[in-house]
Amino acid sequence: MGKHTGGKNTRSESGRARIGKGAGEPFGFCGITFKSVDSVTVRNHILALVGLSVIVKICVLFATVFIFNSFVDTFDHQYYLQNFINVMDGKIPYADFGFDYPPLAFLPIALAFIPALLFNNAGMFILSFQALMILFDAVIVCCVYLIGLKLYSERTAFMAGILYATAFAGAYFVLTKYDAFPTALLMIAILFTVYRKPTGGYLSATAGLLAKIYPAIALPFIVLYNSATTSLKEEVYSILKILIPILVILGVPILIFRPSIITSYISGSLVRSDVYVNTATNTIYAFFNNTLHVSTSANVISAGMYGLMVVALLALLFYGWIVRNQKEKTLIKLVALALFVIVFCMKYHSPQYILWFLPLVCLLVADSLAGIAIFYITQIIAYIEFPLAFGTLYVNTSYVSHVDTPGWYFAWLFFTVESILFIVLMYLAVRPTRAHIDRILAFFRKAGTSVIP
Repeated sequence: MGKHTGGKNTRSESGRARIGKGAGEPFGFCGITFKSVDSVTVRNHILALVGLSVIVKICVLFATVFIFNSFVDTFDHQYYLQNFINVMDGKIPYADFGFDYPPLAFLPIALAFIPALLFNNAGMFILSFQALMILFDAVIVCCVYLIGLKLYSERTAFMAGILYATAFAGAYFVLTKYDAFPTALLMIAILFTVYRKPTGGYLSATAGLLAKIYPAIALPFIVLYNSATTSLKEEVYSILKILIPILVILGVPILIFRPSIITSYISGSLVRSDVYVNTATNTIYAFFNNTLHVSTSANVISAGMYGLMVVALLALLFYGWIVRNQKEKTLIKLVALALFVIVFCMKYHSPQYILWFLPLVCLLVADSLAGIAIFYITQIIAYIEFPLAFGTLYVNTSYVSHVDTPGWYFAWLFFTVESILFIVLMYLAVRPTRAHIDRILAFFRKAGTSVIP
């Protein structure tokens, strides 16, 4: 989280790019002008990355169905379609029927519904939704590359984009789930932030919150990052100017007409009673209860994991607070770690959750051979987890094999290895050093000195 110590491709700490010989007109994206890069090279890189991203998705579809004889999951697509049909029938989301996502989720669903309505074909909805997610994923890969230009040389930024474009497990989840949309909003927020467009960053992060809750985790870190050039009070005021009107517009009608919507959404979307077997929580529980034969409860382990989550998030916020004048890479590390901690510590888990932190990890390991190697190994194991092993090795709440059989131990070992590999990946992405601890200790020493008369 501190000073970058990469190799020859590393930029200067100011993050400024070298100007190419054929620079020409400055390159622009989302209202940001990149004046100090070779615009021709950047355009060519972006076209190559987007093309590569699409090719990888086609290959993943082909390999999943025809090589591995597995399936392309359309369960979520059917869920989205049915809920929009409910809306078309005049029913109110969250009040008349449960819906697992915030209201902005209906935007891509509504867009994908148009071809289905025109052709009177539910299959067209699936194809249209997949096309939209590929489009949002193209936005993500552009953001990864352009943020990379702030951290590295054009070559290493391009490598970060290649990592994300060729993340084949991530490609599968882009095609079968919804998370590319809120992740794109999150990455746009970080892009605006590192290029000193704070209002755009706050608006994008807030839009991400209205699409799926997890992009909100970036907001406090963005506030702390921006406060280095203004003040914490000013940045809190800036984000509240955006959040309060939205909360009033969305919340007041609910509180007046149907306050039960809030509890219905929370209980249906955020509260899960079962511990999923593909979580670190269940892996630890199974280790104690079935391997060591130490009697314990999955709920006790889960409570401990949630406690760990709270402590880790507070520690990350504290570090972001004491290192106000942080570099762009520190912001990305803090957000990536926060998202990973949430995914790792929850007691329920959908495999597509890796999309939440995947683009940030690509940025952080792009200049590390070891990080790149572990990145692709985790992609392999995540793809095996879902779709290849689902239904044969495990289902959501249980291993397929009975306890104490070879199949049960193999499943437990698989998820144990997966958890360890993702921890190693995050370690290589963050590359913590003694300097991080020294900064924290220096803060406390300074605080202690200031209170001593």
